[in-house]
Amino acid sequence: MKRHVLIAALLLGLVMPALAGHVCGTAQIMESLSSNHNIFKQRLAAKPSARTTSTGCTFRDLYDSVYSRTTKHFEIFYTLNGAHKTTTAYIDSLEKALEYAWDFHVNKSGMLPPKGYTESYHYEKRVQDGLYPIEVIDLYHLQNYTNAGLREPCRECFGLTLTNGDEASEMLIDNDFRIVPETSTIIDTVEFNGKVCTYARASEEFLNTTYNYSYAKNFMAALRVTSIHEMYHGIQFRYSSKMPQYNFWFEASASGVEEIAAPDIDDYFIYLPKLSRNNGFALKNLEKPYGAGIFFMYLNNHVSSKTNRLIWENFAKEPKKSFQYQLEQVAKGQGLSADSLFHDFIIRLSFTGERSSLVDSTFWITSDQPNWPEFQSEPENGTFTPYDLDYTAYAYFANGVPDMSKFTGRASAIAIKPNDYSIRFLPSTNSVDSTQAEFLKGVSPDSILWVFSRFNEEEVIPTHFKDSTLRAYPTPWRQGSLCFTPLPQDKDFIEIRNRRGNLVSKIRYSSYTHCLDEGEVKSLLVPGVYRFRVGNSGKLKDFIIVY
Repeated sequence: MKRHVLIAALLLGLVMPALAGHVCGTAQIMESLSSNHNIFKQRLAAKPSARTTSTGCTFRDLYDSVYSRTTKHFEIFYTLNGAHKTTTAYIDSLEKALEYAWDFHVNKSGMLPPKGYTESYHYEKRVQDGLYPIEVIDLYHLQNYTNAGLREPCRECFGLTLTNGDEASEMLIDNDFRIVPETSTIIDTVEFNGKVCTYARASEEFLNTTYNYSYAKNFMAALRVTSIHEMYHGIQFRYSSKMPQYNFWFEASASGVEEIAAPDIDDYFIYLPKLSRNNGFALKNLEKPYGAGIFFMYLNNHVSSKTNRLIWENFAKEPKKSFQYQLEQVAKGQGLSADSLFHDFIIRLSFTGERSSLVDSTFWITSDQPNWPEFQSEPENGTFTPYDLDYTAYAYFANGVPDMSKFTGRASAIAIKPNDYSIRFLPSTNSVDSTQAEFLKGVSPDSILWVFSRFNEEEVIPTHFKDSTLRAYPTPWRQGSLCFTPLPQDKDFIEIRNRRGNLVSKIRYSSYTHCLDEGEVKSLLVPGVYRFRVGNSGKLKDFIIVY
């Protein structure tokens, strides 16, 4: 099933083949036009002749009366007969789905409202002032599809979001969630305006492949998820009109926002099996970035529900900068590091499939994580060299010992035990030896997972720390590991004291960095402000515990 097609200022087209996963339907158009916004405007102005359906017939001959339904924020155009026919029950459901999407994106998420066309694209109707246009049509019979940016009829599409290369846009929603099949096509006949015209009937039903039901019959589910997805694209155009090129976050975030706003649909499941096999591959380079929506879910659920809005606000300010740059700026504003956030995401992603039962549900990226496929690791024996990772890439290795002398990025080791796990961050190449000697001592080789990630510009992991500033991280601590670094090698314990100076715990260490796992932190420390130092003298350093 092709699900969403977005024709943007960048002319991004994204479609889902029937009963399968997403493919890029207009990639060549996006590539050729993304560097020149004016081309799209020129094509709109040209208004080429309408696509004919049979001799002497144009797109206007496939329907009779066009009706209008107005809601608080939308004007919906539809017809009850001909090739684009729908039902009033369908429009009733669409009205509810659209207003829900508006409330979620604008009122709850705080994003800019979409800015609508003044005239609808297909039916060519004047739009009431202040309302956003929605057209309900059989998208296969969209008029002037090449003018809209498509290379071929939108045979298997749920929805389209069109823009004129500026901030304005409009949404088109399929009229019945049925597809015109590639073979055994049924030809129907309509008679309007004194003409007899033929057209291809959409006779094959779209399916939700996660739960195996028909979207044509359960059209409210399809309308909900399509309204969320396509309206989000319309909102993106408010921020992205000056961006010179498409990046993966357009569709990754659109896929992720579906799960947050409509968590019972779970269309994104179809993308995860392939993503789980992409060990070492960058998210930003995915041909079909929909599976990367799980990173959106992580940011929303474990950082802040405001993170994505802040990313798009940054894009509006600095449209030529990469997604990595935008997230780094947002992270810095919250006292965080984008590289650390991405690495935390990758660590959590390693606990999928059967491994998800080892961690508390609060550690999951989202509540569906136990149903995800296990993300694959590459088996190793002896010393191995991790991948030279591109930005937004990650890799898992099982067993072996990594040589990180030339590795760029972040690294951790996970010891997976029966009904338990432990995580240790590897801040330097020295830490691998101590990890092998202590942390992984007695752990079965097939229960060792090495985790590597790289989000942005990052120096090669140092042999030892250049920064001698003693610190605890992250602070404030909320979940995951709590680490202390760089620890001097002429001492062997850390003192943790409360604000009054009372000793809370004395912790032994034997490496440059010592980490407490989440269970240890919660067993030792209640929420509050603490101080620590190495040994029994010296200046105390503050850190905060929040949970």
